[in-house]
Amino acid sequence: MRLSCIMIHCKPGTHGDVVKEIKKMYGIKRVFEVLGAFDVVAEYEFSSLEKLGMAVYNIAKLPGVIASETLIETIL
Repeated sequence: MRLSCIMIHCKPGTHGDVVKEIKKMYGIKRVFEVLGAFDVVAEYEFSSLEKLGMAVYNIAKLPGVIASETLIETIL
């Protein structure tokens, strides 16, 4: 299993609802609000890029989500 960080930009005032919905998703290890260019960060564990892609797609569909950026763990 590999890890990714999905950084999410939300509409003002919606970050709390976005966090609640992401916590319900399978594979999410942690999700929390942050300060800076993004509003929420989710740590997601995945077995394939297809599963990661579906998780990012499902997050993007949540009400209040404007955009996201995903960082994928590398194994060197």
